[in-house]
Amino acid sequence: MLKVNERVFPGVASAAIRAVLAALFVLCLAAPARAARGVASAWAAQAWAGPQVLLISSYHPGFPTFFRQIEGIESVLEPAGVDLDVEYMDSKRFNSPEDVRDFRHMLADKLARLPRYDLILTADDNALRFALDNRGILFPDTPVVFFGVNDQPLAHSMNDDDRVTGVIEAVSMEETLRAAFTLQPGLRTVYALVDGTTSARADLLTYLSMRSAFPDRNLAVLSLTDLTWAGLAERTRALGPADAILLLSAYRDAAGATVSFDEGLKRILTNTRVPVYDLWEHGLNLGAIGGKIISHFEQGRMAARMGLAILGGTPVRHLPVIEGNEANRYIFDYRVLARFGIDPDALPEGSRVLNSPDSLWSAHTVELSLAAGAMVAMTVLVLLLLAYVSRLRRARIGLRESEERLQMSLEATSDGLWDWCMDPEKVYFSPGYFTMLGYEVDAFPHAVASWLELLHPDDREAARDVVTAHAESGREFRTEFRLRNASGGWTWVMARGKTIDWTRDGRPRRVVGTHTDITDRKRFEERLVQAKEAAEAANRVKDEFIANISHEVRTPLNGVMGMLQLLQTAGLNAEQRELVDTALHSSRNLLRVLNDLLDFSKIQAGKLDIREAPFDLTGLVAESLDFFKLQAVDKDLKLTADIDPSARKNYLGDAGRIRQILFNLVGNAVKFTDKGAITVEVCELWHPEPGRKRLLVTVRDTGIGIAEKDLSRIFAPFSQVDGSLTRAYQGTGLGLPIVSKLVRLMGGNCEVDSEPGKGTAIRFFLSVGDAGGAEAENASAPGPDADRPLRLLLVEDERVNRVMARRLLERMGHTVAEAENGRDCLTRLRDHPFDAVLMDVQMPFLNGLDATRAIRTAPELAHVSTIPVIGLSAHAARHDRTRALEAGMNEYLVKPFEKSDLERALRKVVKAS
Repeated sequence: MLKVNERVFPGVASAAIRAVLAALFVLCLAAPARAARGVASAWAAQAWAGPQVLLISSYHPGFPTFFRQIEGIESVLEPAGVDLDVEYMDSKRFNSPEDVRDFRHMLADKLARLPRYDLILTADDNALRFALDNRGILFPDTPVVFFGVNDQPLAHSMNDDDRVTGVIEAVSMEETLRAAFTLQPGLRTVYALVDGTTSARADLLTYLSMRSAFPDRNLAVLSLTDLTWAGLAERTRALGPADAILLLSAYRDAAGATVSFDEGLKRILTNTRVPVYDLWEHGLNLGAIGGKIISHFEQGRMAARMGLAILGGTPVRHLPVIEGNEANRYIFDYRVLARFGIDPDALPEGSRVLNSPDSLWSAHTVELSLAAGAMVAMTVLVLLLLAYVSRLRRARIGLRESEERLQMSLEATSDGLWDWCMDPEKVYFSPGYFTMLGYEVDAFPHAVASWLELLHPDDREAARDVVTAHAESGREFRTEFRLRNASGGWTWVMARGKTIDWTRDGRPRRVVGTHTDITDRKRFEERLVQAKEAAEAANRVKDEFIANISHEVRTPLNGVMGMLQLLQTAGLNAEQRELVDTALHSSRNLLRVLNDLLDFSKIQAGKLDIREAPFDLTGLVAESLDFFKLQAVDKDLKLTADIDPSARKNYLGDAGRIRQILFNLVGNAVKFTDKGAITVEVCELWHPEPGRKRLLVTVRDTGIGIAEKDLSRIFAPFSQVDGSLTRAYQGTGLGLPIVSKLVRLMGGNCEVDSEPGKGTAIRFFLSVGDAGGAEAENASAPGPDADRPLRLLLVEDERVNRVMARRLLERMGHTVAEAENGRDCLTRLRDHPFDAVLMDVQMPFLNGLDATRAIRTAPELAHVSTIPVIGLSAHAARHDRTRALEAGMNEYLVKPFEKSDLERALRKVVKAS
């Protein structure tokens, strides 16, 4: 079995070392000429710029895999004379719709100023989705090559796209699991550790699909979407010898706390005693045991080769999407294997072993001793031939000049340089190290103890652990801590360092690095955090204020609208009926403003949910148009619907939110159109995801139109094209912003075409499910017992609302008894039979929720425990409805409600009972 040792051991004689140094001197002599040639090449590259390629990366430059991807890409593009530009989405940390929008605006502005790119590369799932969603606007005819993508269905679907291809990041999940069960015969349970990132969800689906391949083992999940970091630590500390962890992704916990990859892995390793297997190369040398590892360098190379072929004239359709597992290989950390007592000989064939202590010298001492002797003799002869006095003299002169330049650089820079030799212990601090902290040069001894003494007590242990751990591993490190300055305060410092020399037995001998003053940056970050917390607090106060205002206005508005609906049923003459209809229409407009404010607040807070249920699209469009028939008749407008035959069926989606979108758009069209027609057009489009469809809806009018300069702000909250006191059309400016946000929540986007004086067409796309044979619920269809008189108990503490509801119910032909609170309700139910209860939620003594729970559970009310209960409340949030249904209510009406809503609710609960 092939084992590759990554460590190089210096077991040769000193003469051989002298030979290597002589060779280095020779190379140094040629360095100026090479440098001159390098400058000339750089100028030539600038003068003869080749094709331009843009890489859109989901990451930021500090992400562990980024530079490996860049190295792979540049290894192909640079020799071919292709220029590479990079834009960072940083979506692992910032992936809200607002963040994506800001990135799109920035990129659109850049693309408008620069020449056209010849090729677009995308790294990871978020970058690919961004490119697919926006290429029609940003780079409509430019080919796209992706890599690092975990969403295999999305990636494979690109085979049908003539402008997109790439490399799937195919994790070797099954191979790694088989290796784990082979290396640990007693292993029974593997816990996949994931968070809520897009790539993690895709990898989790792959992991769960492995359960059928290991029927006698348990493949479990630890999800940071449900656990905080503290909760995860508690779970992992409880794992035992029969357990192991497979790390998929650990960046953000359930509380939203985000850490870097290194910090996340450190937290996991600190709190577990079981092996942690990994699938990506950036987990190696950090304490993970290893696995069959993905190489981001190779993925970058493969994607760059495909891009180079496209730039050379190969059509994209001739380059199908390829799997990236060709670049995967088994890699394990010897130190972690030894920690868990795993024999390296049991590793899969061809495994690569990092940090192995086995040296070639210890394995072949006799043979290498003879070879070393021969090498020494040969080296002496070579040195005698090559050691010309003139070249040695020039080498010494060059070395002295280099030392002088280094000294001048150290004196000029504001950073501090440190050099720590451990054997024997010797420390050097540059002059800038002292002056950065405000001290005179050599104000304290050059020693590790001086650094420890200057460290802030809260940072001392963590800083010492980071430096010690990285020095032993040989990896470059970066950490931040505070040092006491000359004025007695604290200076924030970012330390960078790396081990550059080891002893023969592999222990670190020399570590060098720099200290940089980052105090100003830390102060700025602290102000940002404070500003963010203040903004969040203000937003919470605003949300609570809007919710309270909504509740307080809905309660009296319920009485107003109810009384107006009662007047409609009275014997009114034509003038009186017109007055009542006008007042009721104004009340409904006020209710729409309240609903828009509440919805906008929910959307901003990220609390607006989209639910899917079967709905009839044709009926939904017809219902939306019927709502505006009277206004259209008054203005002599023609309202029509043009629904393509492909869309005349049922779909799965949030019918209420789609209706709200149509109400806003059709309402605006009626408001801004004085003559002509308004048409709603609908057709069905293909969707790449199986079982999904895309609906294209267009609301077209012949109204006043919108000037091009105003198009950019019509979707901005509280913004109107005409904001003057004399404007002809009134409104809050919330309709179109809510439309835009609702459409985005349903996986679509909006577009506007308009010409002043000729009209406007607003198009939006929606992602909906294919309902198949499911039928939409017809709430208005009559059911059994829909028209028979009912005995109803009305529970309402507010007198006006109680009188209004009782009279509405009596006009429907029902018999109504009243109760002023939940306690009176329970008393009446004990002694009198009723067909249903209409229950207010917020009441004194006993509220509606507690009263409903008592009806369902109290032994003395067992004879009415199944009676239908309809909740009545001015609390309009979805969680209020959910809480009411969980308390045992059968239906929930939000005040103010229409007479038809009350009839529909009664029909529904009586039918169900």
